[in-house]
Amino acid sequence: MKLKNIQRYQTALIALFLIFCAVLATCPSFLNSYFKITMDGQIHLVRFEEIARAFKSGTFPSLVNFMGFDHWGNAFTGMYPWISGLVFIIPQMIFSNPIYAIMVGYFFVNLFTLINAYLLTRELTEKLCWRLLGVVLYQYNTYHLCILYGRDALGEALAYMFLPLVFLGCFQIWKNKNMGILTLGLGMGMITNAHLITMAYSCFFLGIIEVVRFFQKKITLKEIVRFIFAAVTAGLISCFSLINVVVLMRSNKLITPGKGLLPIVPSEMFDSMLNNNISDNSPSSWNIG
Repeated sequence: MKLKNIQRYQTALIALFLIFCAVLATCPSFLNSYFKITMDGQIHLVRFEEIARAFKSGTFPSLVNFMGFDHWGNAFTGMYPWISGLVFIIPQMIFSNPIYAIMVGYFFVNLFTLINAYLLTRELTEKLCWRLLGVVLYQYNTYHLCILYGRDALGEALAYMFLPLVFLGCFQIWKNKNMGILTLGLGMGMITNAHLITMAYSCFFLGIIEVVRFFQKKITLKEIVRFIFAAVTAGLISCFSLINVVVLMRSNKLITPGKGLLPIVPSEMFDSMLNNNISDNSPSSWNIG
């Protein structure tokens, strides 16, 4: 009985720690009811606002945007998955003050990132101190802060939120746990519902890992079958987003964004690394993102 009580207290303390870390990662960027929005932030928040308004009016979001983007009718809603973005869309439906809605969205992104990171570290070690250290490093590393607040790259931030579930599912499958199918499928499916490039990278790296395991003679038929079931699960979870992309690509001649190269100045790179710089002062400036 005492052991159960100790476990309950420990779980409660861990939950409070994760909430505290989420608040700490969120509130400083919203001081004085102000939030700095970059170009990427405008793109994401405009499409989230349009989706929120569609739901509030009782209609389903259009694949083509009619708010923002100089009203050109860009297909951001159809071509850029938004299901994972519900953490921003739902608060925009509830709060009349947009700053409050954005802040709540960021809080839940940070909280779910911390929770998923803790679930992964819990699978890796029994020691609580190492678990919490892993969670803190995953949440507060400069790359993550940069995509959250230096670039407002919300698609990447949402994918980053679910990435621990992908590796957690892999470890569970490698440990012969059936739960790994659902965990990996959920993680990969929600990444696909957030950021397709991260999905492609994740598949690429998982493929490399499995090839290495094959040559090490660690892979089994049961493992392959579980990965196939996880892929099917991910496909079902992300089918809405993928179908939208395929429909738009097949029925339209798409104009892709402009492409270009920017120089990286070694002196700026070195200073930014030393300073943990996450600013975006100019298009040619270098930062850890």
